[in-house]
Amino acid sequence: MVEKYLYFASAAPEGTASDEEAVCFPASQLSHMEMATATQMRVYFNSNQEQDLSGVDSAHAVLTIATGKHKEAMQDIVQAIVEPSIAGSNTFVTIADSEDSVFCSTHITACASIAVVDAS
Repeated sequence: MVEKYLYFASAAPEGTASDEEAVCFPASQLSHMEMATATQMRVYFNSNQEQDLSGVDSAHAVLTIATGKHKEAMQDIVQAIVEPSIAGSNTFVTIADSEDSVFCSTHITACASIAVVDAS
């Protein structure tokens, strides 16, 4: 089975290390998704890194969603991941790309932020 990779972009990459604008995680590292507010949910990923100095202890993306549509957004993300890969054609899965306004779900409206554990 070919590994899938999940893409998130909160903005156009600016080239600084102060924040993350675009990331790609192996789907196998998806830990869980949870409601943050009525219009936001977090998608968490496992990491072998320790907590970094900024307090980030788990890589995650914060997605803006339609009010109360957490379940539907989660279902759409899971569906995008489990969709069969035909000759490796969908191994790169865009979950939320605010830069290009591409989302795997009609219930996701933005990638609000991305936090990763510093690998240095």
